[in-house]
Amino acid sequence: MDNLPMHVRIATLAPTNEDVDARRAAVDELATAWGKETSVATILNRAEVIAEALGGDGQPSEGLGMDVQVALQKRASAFLYEESPLDVGVCAGMAALSIIGSGSGTDGWTTKDAYSNALWSVLSFQSPLKEEKRERLRREVLDTARQRSRSAADRARERSEVRDMADLTVTNEANTVTTNFKTATTATIDALRRNAALDREELDFLWWVQLNRSRLLSRPIGGIPEPLRLVASGIEAASHLRRLPADLHYDLANRTVEADPELDLPALIEAIGGDREKLAAAINRDKIATHPSIFPLLHAIATGEVHATGAGEKRKASEWGGRALLEAGLLRMCDHGVIKL
Repeated sequence: MDNLPMHVRIATLAPTNEDVDARRAAVDELATAWGKETSVATILNRAEVIAEALGGDGQPSEGLGMDVQVALQKRASAFLYEESPLDVGVCAGMAALSIIGSGSGTDGWTTKDAYSNALWSVLSFQSPLKEEKRERLRREVLDTARQRSRSAADRARERSEVRDMADLTVTNEANTVTTNFKTATTATIDALRRNAALDREELDFLWWVQLNRSRLLSRPIGGIPEPLRLVASGIEAASHLRRLPADLHYDLANRTVEADPELDLPALIEAIGGDREKLAAAINRDKIATHPSIFPLLHAIATGEVHATGAGEKRKASEWGGRALLEAGLLRMCDHGVIKL
């Protein structure tokens, strides 16, 4: 369903057909350009500024504002983003929905996967907005990003059909022998390698579950206080994955939930206490420092800083554990990509 006519009313109480059509054209142009991006760093940066425009006071960054302004001025030549900042959030949010709203493949790490997981992470840490119209758009992007991330993670673990190898042909011309061996075998070998990599991931993860011990903290899981235990489990679980985490991985990382207390970020970091450095040792601090709104929990663990937007929201310990897996899983994919045999 195209919700643009409804969301345009965030910035304009009585939009005309021309207003909606101009913004639809701008959204299509932005989605096409952004959807072709292959640099993970650029995708993370853009996800952050899109989320910033959707949340908070709605003031966009200069770069995002100019992107929308250039696209929109092709149909609405008088538009200036500084005079209508909420329009930037509408166009950027709808462009993001256009990118992540389509179906997922089996690769597990595409431009759409990077966008959806980054947007899920940053938007889910924001506080809900009091303005109903803006919150509706922000929630639509968040829900779509979460749903696509989960379905894509499941699809990325579907085993490939292993077909018979193609017929091998050998040609002898002018005393030169050539074959189509590589062409005849590549599809079969690639399917076997993909399935083996997924099998290896499954075995590694289940061995970690059976171990019932935190190697990061160097002690049995059962003797660790619950908030620390769940966060450590989330970070450690991500280290065994070759694709982005799926629902099953979240369930297993949170398998030891008991009291499930509610804590805000400062209270959580206090509960982690002296073990914070042990957890931080497993984190790429440079990337987290560059994208603190996408990795707010890992950033707090790495730096001890607890003043991020949304840090005052109380969340259950199981939600913090799930967030640790979400952030650590995304960070691992940013560092390594899809891990093959």
